[in-house]
Amino acid sequence: MLKFLPKPFRRLRLTVADKKFYDDIKDILGFPPDKLGIYKLAIIHRSASLFLNKGQRVDNERLEYLGDAILDAIVADFLFAEFPNSNEGFLTKMRAKIVSRGNLNQLAVNLGIPRLVKVGNGVLVQQKYIYGNALEAIVGAMFIDKGFKFTSEVVVNNILRQHIDLIALQVTEHDYKSRVLEIAQKRRVTAKFDTHDYVSQTDTHAVPSFESVLLWNNIEVSRGIGQSKKEAEQQAAMAGIEFVEMELEKIGHDDISNG
Repeated sequence: MLKFLPKPFRRLRLTVADKKFYDDIKDILGFPPDKLGIYKLAIIHRSASLFLNKGQRVDNERLEYLGDAILDAIVADFLFAEFPNSNEGFLTKMRAKIVSRGNLNQLAVNLGIPRLVKVGNGVLVQQKYIYGNALEAIVGAMFIDKGFKFTSEVVVNNILRQHIDLIALQVTEHDYKSRVLEIAQKRRVTAKFDTHDYVSQTDTHAVPSFESVLLWNNIEVSRGIGQSKKEAEQQAAMAGIEFVEMELEKIGHDDISNG
């Protein structure tokens, strides 16, 4: 019977807590949600997981995976339209800056998402990008609730245009190599860059350049090419930063498992 009620009246049947959450989501994202339950799932961190009768874990990790892919597509489309004369390398760097773990975490803070996130006791949220991950999960929830076109419009107009300074971002240089080495130290693993001369297989007249391979515990993670060793290593670090940031998050997962 409830589903046949007009949407403005459905809210009247919510619990007090759900009304508060409904209003918070509406305030943060700029629209009233239809499938409130999927947004409630999007804010449950692994450390605060619920378990169903069959032992199935219920948290936001699947939504985070979905939201990550949706967000990548939206940002790529947004940058493609904003910079019609820019090459692939520039667009790739800009997208990497926008969807980096650190930037997404700051975006989540700016939007007010921290007040919604559910975490377990003892989890240090500031160290593990939990808020940024929740933002990705909320994007995934939005996609399920409203579809891609609606989600894209909300992300572009209510998040990217409101909270991202594209001009400042263009001149911002992220030291990905230092970040990789910092995380390796925290994880007590070996990270190194194998950098050597790069010879193009297709362009024999190409400008001399270098190729760098990021090795994480002697396993290849990513590669980068640049006109200097420094640039090649930064490119390799940028290409592998998502993997490395995930390695950092394992600290929190390991702590939870061992607890």
